[in-house]
Amino acid sequence: MDHTREILTFQFGTYANYVGAHFWNQQEANFRYEDESDQVAEEQLPNNDILYREGLNALNRTTYTPRLLSVDLAGTLGHIPVTGELYGNFVQRDGELLPLGTGEELQRARQQAEESGVSASQHLDVQEQPQAPISEYQRDLLKNSVAPEKNYKLAETANSWADFLYARYHPRTLNILPGLVRDPTVQALGTYSAGTELWQGAAFNDEFCDRIRLYVEECDGLQGFHVLFDIDDGFGGLAVKCLEHLNDEYSRASFALPLHHPRITSYPQADSRLSHSIRVVNSVLSYNQLSEQAAMFTPLSTLETIWRNTNLKSRSLPGIQWQADNLYQTSALLAAFLDTATLGYRLRQTPESLLRFCERVSPSGRKMTAAGMALPFGLREGQDLIEFLDQSGDHALLTQLTPGCEPGTSYVMQSVTARGIPAERLKRPREQAGEQLRMAAYGCDSVSHMLQLYYQCSYHGSVTNAAATPLPLKTQLPFPYEMFSVGISGNGLRLPGESEREPGTRVDSAPMLAALQNSTKLGEHLDNLHAQTHRVQLAKLQAHSNSGLERDDYETALDQLLEFRDLYADSQYL
Repeated sequence: MDHTREILTFQFGTYANYVGAHFWNQQEANFRYEDESDQVAEEQLPNNDILYREGLNALNRTTYTPRLLSVDLAGTLGHIPVTGELYGNFVQRDGELLPLGTGEELQRARQQAEESGVSASQHLDVQEQPQAPISEYQRDLLKNSVAPEKNYKLAETANSWADFLYARYHPRTLNILPGLVRDPTVQALGTYSAGTELWQGAAFNDEFCDRIRLYVEECDGLQGFHVLFDIDDGFGGLAVKCLEHLNDEYSRASFALPLHHPRITSYPQADSRLSHSIRVVNSVLSYNQLSEQAAMFTPLSTLETIWRNTNLKSRSLPGIQWQADNLYQTSALLAAFLDTATLGYRLRQTPESLLRFCERVSPSGRKMTAAGMALPFGLREGQDLIEFLDQSGDHALLTQLTPGCEPGTSYVMQSVTARGIPAERLKRPREQAGEQLRMAAYGCDSVSHMLQLYYQCSYHGSVTNAAATPLPLKTQLPFPYEMFSVGISGNGLRLPGESEREPGTRVDSAPMLAALQNSTKLGEHLDNLHAQTHRVQLAKLQAHSNSGLERDDYETALDQLLEFRDLYADSQYL
């Protein structure tokens, strides 16, 4: 009997929830409805049941929500109640979204929350709070009047991931850390040790583990977990302890994505030098545990490096421009990578699984991988893929999203996923092929086959697994389509010469390429991290000391980090 092979997703931290908001928006943009005509074959669409769950709300209406557990600080939810928006937590008056008030409305909220299983009556306390501000996009979304041509200026006005979230979450999804309030200037949960300490406290642990269990019990064939988390602060400790719990209780594959904040991270009562040291220690402790607890982990950031990058120098994607420290824009890029890179084991009728995917790219304990992306892909209007690849020469197709990391082009193990390149753009028909007939790639009959051949010829001694789907990345609202340059067409292709997109038109979709890569050169990333530890004076890091970090534990983590680095020593070992 076939099972759905469900995946449970975790998001720990504010930036992780920014990335998650874009990721779930993207999933819902790919939903296909009966009255829609789509040229993408059924088997080349995502199997939404892998990431989503079906349920009923208090009005006996079917709901379809992400199988997700999100953890964040107080003050990050904006207008969204902690129990979500599907179970009677809001009333609508004259097109406005208002929190429930007193009297009958409070009583109705209490009754619906109890009936929905959100909380038992003896634990439920409904309080009236001041109305939270709501973004213009969310107001229009409530009224079902979102205008694609309207400029909501989300890049300038979004103060939280709740301001652009299109997806709606299940009541058990959102978890707010007790006693910690978001501060835009400093990290409220600053250290890895503080995160592990919080996990061990009953105030958080008991209910959160119960929610994990409830999700798992709903699954027919749970295959594993996606874990997104902020690594620069205490959410790293929280995420790693969660991974340890998942391994102990469920023994499934875990794909972890530590996210580096695109802004300079500050901590309470710490100058820039101490803040840098805290960030280094957080990363050392997280990497050490990830090498043991995760099936695979891939550090992500739009910055070139996260070590002493005071000018916030970003990576560069041809055809896209963004503000280096903008959470709304940078998180959209990381979400686009995650959505595309994981498609291979989320498509309908695919034989791929999360475990096989991780094992293929991270053999023999090399659990850390690097991320590469091309968005948009770079294909020119009227150009075939065979010509594009032939003309690329030594120019790399991918831009790295793992900071301070270049996997190289020799002895690389990689999983590459292409999307949005239709089969008719592969090559010309034989009677029109001309010079294409002389190319070895003309014998390829699919996008994945042609990419496989390209990397076989371009990457010496490498092993590549290529997959493809004609489903493009949907870049309509609330995706930050303003990032695309005027030289990109509405369907994400490069316009010829100096041509520009027509004024008033926007990019609605785009082809792209995403890859997870592993090679000996990833050891340099670990070397760079270890080099930063020489400047760390642990005795001066009061924040870590107050959270119970012992010098022996830190020294052990450093030794184990060097042992993990040794796995990347043999340049010709795959």
